[in-house]
Amino acid sequence: MGAVAGRRKLGLFESGRAQNPTDSDWTNVYSYYTNDKLSGDGCWGMVTNIYGSTAICGDYIPVDPENKHYVLTASVKTIATNYLGNNGSGHMGFAGYDADLNFIGHHQAFTYTNTNTTLTRAASPGDTSIYIGRGDWYVGGTGHRRSINFYPAGSPYPTVGGYSRFNLYNNAYSTDGITQISGSEWRVDLNIAIPNWGYSLPIGTPLGRTQAGGSYNYALGAPIYPTEWTTYTSGVMHGYVNGAESSGASFRDGTKFIRWLNLRNYNYRTQNQGDSANYLLDNIQLLELSTSAKATRMNGATHLHRRARRLR
Repeated sequence: MGAVAGRRKLGLFESGRAQNPTDSDWTNVYSYYTNDKLSGDGCWGMVTNIYGSTAICGDYIPVDPENKHYVLTASVKTIATNYLGNNGSGHMGFAGYDADLNFIGHHQAFTYTNTNTTLTRAASPGDTSIYIGRGDWYVGGTGHRRSINFYPAGSPYPTVGGYSRFNLYNNAYSTDGITQISGSEWRVDLNIAIPNWGYSLPIGTPLGRTQAGGSYNYALGAPIYPTEWTTYTSGVMHGYVNGAESSGASFRDGTKFIRWLNLRNYNYRTQNQGDSANYLLDNIQLLELSTSAKATRMNGATHLHRRARRLR
């Protein structure tokens, strides 16, 4: 598998290999560490006593999921266990952003399902009901599974790709909140009024049922980090995926930029009565594959796990 070479293309992240030990995009969540490393002069080390907190760092890396293929890779090593003897751990992957650098949450990603529909009546700020062209929207008993996205097209609606800023999130409607009022129209009674987005959404506006999920894209899974340098690699990432599948090695619809994501010591986050585990990270890279590389798309959190080799 080939990859495009060059400083910016070899990893894309400016300091993912700790090339710049004073890079504030990284030093705000990690410390520069030189007593051990996989390549270069140093690596990034986890700061003391972190119990499951979110680290998002690095510059905003532009991506073009529709036309290019990518692989995310990172190497980690536990150097001190926590007070109960457990290694460092936690999700690794990326956070995705739209063209205006707005974070795209799981519930905001376009959902490609056959239950998408359109408004049969205009929906305005303050409305407590909407009217849609189908009624089979109920997707679960818990409130976080009942959210609604609206996808208005064109000006003046500031929607980028499939990303919806027009979202009613978390318990938007009740399990018994959908009523058929004619042969082709259903009323959805909302638990909260439509906020003042500044626009009324016209008849025919597309909308879809959505649900909460993983906050970020956990492309490298949520491993427990070994005590020797170990590299985790995503599958080939290309194109956009259904919002319901967008917590793994995939891009949420509308993603134009990404940043590195690490849930530090997340697997043992409740073990917070003593010292946390400490670990190192090196060679955090987003590789853009060359056009000659054979790219096979792999959805979800599939990743390869292998021992790292020191770079010469």
